[in-house]
Amino acid sequence: MEKSIVEKVTARDRKYDRQLRLWAANGQAALEEANILLLTASVTGTEILKNLVLPGTGSFTIIDDKAVDQEDIDSNFFLDVDSIGKPRSQETMQRLQELNSDSIGFSQVLDLKSLDTLDPSFWEQYSTVIAYNVRPSVLRKVAKVLWDKSIPLIISKSIGFYGYLRIMVPEHTVVESHPDSTVDLRLDCPWPELVRYAGSINLSQLNEMEHAHVPYVALLLIFLKKWKDEHDGSLPTTYDDREKFKALIRAEIRSSDSENFDEALAAVWRATQKTSIPSSILSILKDNRAAELNETSTKFWILVRAVSEFVAEVEEGNGNLPLSGTLPDMKADSTSYVTLQNIYRDKARRDRDLIENRVKTLLNELGRDPGSITTDEISIFCKFSRYITVINGRSIEDEYNPESSKAEEILTGLKDSEDLMHIYLGFRAVELFEEQYERYPGSLEDVTEDTSRLQDIATKLIQGLGGSFLSPYTEKVLQEFVRAGGGELHNIASFMGGIGAQEIVKLITRQYTPMNNTTVFDGIQSKTQVWEL
Repeated sequence: MEKSIVEKVTARDRKYDRQLRLWAANGQAALEEANILLLTASVTGTEILKNLVLPGTGSFTIIDDKAVDQEDIDSNFFLDVDSIGKPRSQETMQRLQELNSDSIGFSQVLDLKSLDTLDPSFWEQYSTVIAYNVRPSVLRKVAKVLWDKSIPLIISKSIGFYGYLRIMVPEHTVVESHPDSTVDLRLDCPWPELVRYAGSINLSQLNEMEHAHVPYVALLLIFLKKWKDEHDGSLPTTYDDREKFKALIRAEIRSSDSENFDEALAAVWRATQKTSIPSSILSILKDNRAAELNETSTKFWILVRAVSEFVAEVEEGNGNLPLSGTLPDMKADSTSYVTLQNIYRDKARRDRDLIENRVKTLLNELGRDPGSITTDEISIFCKFSRYITVINGRSIEDEYNPESSKAEEILTGLKDSEDLMHIYLGFRAVELFEEQYERYPGSLEDVTEDTSRLQDIATKLIQGLGGSFLSPYTEKVLQEFVRAGGGELHNIASFMGGIGAQEIVKLITRQYTPMNNTTVFDGIQSKTQVWEL
């Protein structure tokens, strides 16, 4: 029995090896627990799901109200002539299911115009909802329900050479943002164990081999102490002082085998910076969501509160975040490196323990299980505490309401011929056209009248934002929308599917920082642009 379990785990790890390197076991577990809902089995929606099924999304559901027709066959590689006349949701689900047996698919034929009549509890089973080609008035009602339940909604569109993606979620927090480095040496404020280690090294008594393998961190500590002893405890902070400090280091180089000294010289600027908390992190630590915890507070805000208290306590953080415990590669003998590594890890572990005690106290005060936030979760939070992110989203109502819209940003973008805001406005105009005429502009044989109608709608949109008239650049974009007639090009849909799936994976795993909140793609210029609208 044990052997079969090991073999099964090994096979799974082998299957998902590449992505495990990106988001590790906890990210993969989150993905495998996810339940995704796609509204409309469009080409773009199918491409998004394809890129979520392949890495092992737990389950997915497709809701659609149409049967497969020739247009679907022409644009969607997942459908063939045998699918014509059959429910599009079912046919698409079956094809996607074949890609990965680990991902369980469901389909449902449901009138998309009636989505707003569903009981609000219907949506609670899904971790993320993807919407494509849902009537705007219906979508806004669904978006309101999802917003109130903090369920991420991704609105995806692809018309002709243009693509659009909008993420809506009230709050999204990221701990594992995967910065380039989590190294935090604290050379300006070393703790006693680190000071004792550096003080135990006497460079003048080392032979050539030992001298060439002293870790550069220890070298910097040795020379910083010497500098501070001669300069009333101050660090070399000016350019001239740093040059003098470098000269102090160079004077101790004995031979050509001085890679460790070269590393020390290269790190002088970083070593002489005062350890501080980034302003973005300070604002998170002071956030009311951490200061005023309640029964609905998430783990993230409880951890933020614990770290905030740790930072404020002189006997604990003393104004600093918990140590990450990460040490960079450097030239050193094994014994010295391991010793130094253990000093950093031990300090990080002590910081973690102090914060864990605070977390348990907070959980007790909230009437929760003290073990509901695990030691591993606390360790990860401490390691990435300098890089945590909070995204406060904007609802579709905020975006579309003239009183709360980013009117100035939109109008400024429309003045620039190269700005993709013209395409954004085009998508907004197409929405209103579809609502009014129950079809896409350009879907009839005579497109002249549709062009005029779409321009009139866009003009009213601009006037509602405080503008006055359409620019020639916007008119050109609107003509392309009419020419496309609502059709999807598979290469554009595939590209948008990649972007959409990438952002959804970030949302599900809570790793890496997703975009906030709107992106538009111009397939003619091969150009994307992101706005916080």
